[in-house]
Amino acid sequence: MPLREEKVILLIADISGYTDFMLANEKSLEHSHRIISELLETILDEVALPLTLAKLEGDAVFLYAVKDEQFAAHADDLGARVLRFFHAFSNKVAELTLSSFCKCGACTNVEKLELKVVVHSGRCAFYEIANLTELSGVDVIVVHRLLKNSVGLSEYVLLTEAAQQDLRLPLALFAKGEEVYDGIGSVPTYTYSSPEKAPEARTAPARI
Repeated sequence: MPLREEKVILLIADISGYTDFMLANEKSLEHSHRIISELLETILDEVALPLTLAKLEGDAVFLYAVKDEQFAAHADDLGARVLRFFHAFSNKVAELTLSSFCKCGACTNVEKLELKVVVHSGRCAFYEIANLTELSGVDVIVVHRLLKNSVGLSEYVLLTEAAQQDLRLPLALFAKGEEVYDGIGSVPTYTYSSPEKAPEARTAPARI
C-alpha cells in the first residue's frame, strides 16, 4: 500500500549527449564518469525547496515538488530555479573545459554535453521500499516518456500542458506541439529554448 498520494510537479534534468559521450570515450572511462558526476553534482547543488530529489537515474536527476502549502510559498521561484540549472551546468562545462590539461577523449569533448529538462504536473503515489521513498503512477511514467520526444534540440525545457499552468518561465516559447505515446495517447507540450539559446528562441517559428 502507498504511504500517500499527492498532487506533484515532476521534473527530470537530463544530460544530452551522455550515451554518445560514454561510448566515444570507452578508453577514458574514469575521466568520463568523473565529468558526468561533477555535472550531476552541479545540478544537485541548485536543488532547493520546493524541489526534492527523488533519485539519480544514470545521466539524469529526477525531482519532485509536492503541491502543498510549502509549494505555494516557493512556487514563484520555481521557474527561476529551473533556469539556474542551465546556468550552473553551462558554467561547469566551461570550467571543466578550461581547467583540464588532459588530452583524453572525455576531457576534450566536455563541451558536447548539454542539458534538457522535462516537467509534468499530476499525481503520484509515494511508497516506502527498503527505507527508500519511491514515486509511482501514470504521471511518473509520462514524465519519463517525455525524455524521448520530437523536439529536435539538444538543450531545452519541455513542459506538458499541465506543467505549463504551474511553471512560468521567463523565456520566449520556442514551439507548441504534442507527443504521442503508446498506452498514454497525446500529450500537449510547450518547448522553451534554454537560457543559453534564448535569442534564437525569440525568432524561431512555432511548430504547431
